[in-house]
Amino acid sequence: MKPPNIFLLLALVAAAQSPAHAENCVSIADDQSRLACYDAAAGRSLPDTADWSLGWGADGDDTGLEEEAVVPVNLAEEELLFGKRIAEEAEITGNAWVITPHHRNYLLPLTYSDTLNRDAWALQQPDEPIDRLEAKFQLSLKTIAWENILGHNNHLWVGYTQRNWWQLYNESSPFRETNYQPEISLSFTNNWRFLGFTNTLWDVGFVHESNGQAGDLSRSWNRIIAGAAFERRRMTLNARGWYRIPESSKSDDNPDIEDYMGYGDLTGIWKWEQHEFAVQVRNNLQADNRGAVQLEWTFPVNRRFKGYVQYFNGYGESLIDYDLHQSRIGVGLSMTDLL
Repeated sequence: MKPPNIFLLLALVAAAQSPAHAENCVSIADDQSRLACYDAAAGRSLPDTADWSLGWGADGDDTGLEEEAVVPVNLAEEELLFGKRIAEEAEITGNAWVITPHHRNYLLPLTYSDTLNRDAWALQQPDEPIDRLEAKFQLSLKTIAWENILGHNNHLWVGYTQRNWWQLYNESSPFRETNYQPEISLSFTNNWRFLGFTNTLWDVGFVHESNGQAGDLSRSWNRIIAGAAFERRRMTLNARGWYRIPESSKSDDNPDIEDYMGYGDLTGIWKWEQHEFAVQVRNNLQADNRGAVQLEWTFPVNRRFKGYVQYFNGYGESLIDYDLHQSRIGVGLSMTDLL
């Protein structure tokens, strides 16, 4: 802690008493004090006494004029909608009766696919035809298991996501495919700025995904996934990368799944009024350039639900179809948006 500048104090007092006489400032040796005296003599406004501490902070330290206060990001004012969402989730999940949405929850009663996995279907339903029209829905939930296990602003989450492809318009209406995805992740919130974006979240976790089948229909993999969220106004960019945990050749149902599903994905989300647009892309980063793109659009229907349009093109819409290239479009309702 350093003492207040007594020369600056005397200069400002002298200038305040005789502001029209610049010659009073000539004899002041200290540069900062002399400049302040000349400013006062020229009629420039002096610092407001309520904020003027001559280098002394409000608590008696010497940071008042030399160190700029760090102002936390205002999520509401800057419209950082994803950051606002995760802050609200962390607050309400302390309620034992609350389980929050994770990924999007939706129902698409009508979807159409241009390519069918007839071989897999024949193993499951040898006597039933397969339809291009089917229903698809997703249920995705999460909750906090532990708060601030590594200092502050971090949470341990557990989540579960289930996707179903339902041959609703088939005579016996069987479920063609179901994917189960339990996971656990540790997230860290922050407000780091980068190229005009605010990084609001980092996370790392373990994800298991399987289709619950046996024999030739079995598909599964385990991954370590790390990701980050970057925001700017009403736009969010989520980047993830993953590492597949190796399995023995005897138990691996899909040894080449990374060649089709890739090693990560990138999701962009944009909110315009009450409409939400999202695009997710992934690629295997190999010469054959296999990957996928999914486009989403939600729009207002009523207070509780949004209309939902989903388009998918590429590999791996479901685990049973991980090595099948197809296009699918569906329409329905979304119960939760991403932002």
